[in-house]
Amino acid sequence: MTDGREILAQLLDATPLPTPGREIEPLLATFDGILAARDAILASIIPPLVVADADRPLLAELERREALWQDALRDARLQVGQQRCGASRLRAYAPTI
Repeated sequence: MTDGREILAQLLDATPLPTPGREIEPLLATFDGILAARDAILASIIPPLVVADADRPLLAELERREALWQDALRDARLQVGQQRCGASRLRAYAPTI
């Protein structure tokens, strides 16, 4: 049996908060590292994983961090879309040679 508190603590350590206003490339690189670290942690679980009621706040914090990362990734995707749209508009008005 795997200790739920230990796994949650490891997952929290592997999931830092996203940095607001961070460049897109470093943001994606950081998230890739988070995914790799969490995959390794999850692969170490020996079922069943028991999470005690006292450890529910750790789970809630992990969910909160995941939601913040999803928001940061959504914002980055929107920013990339806006940049691509702007580049397309510039090409449309650029003189052809």
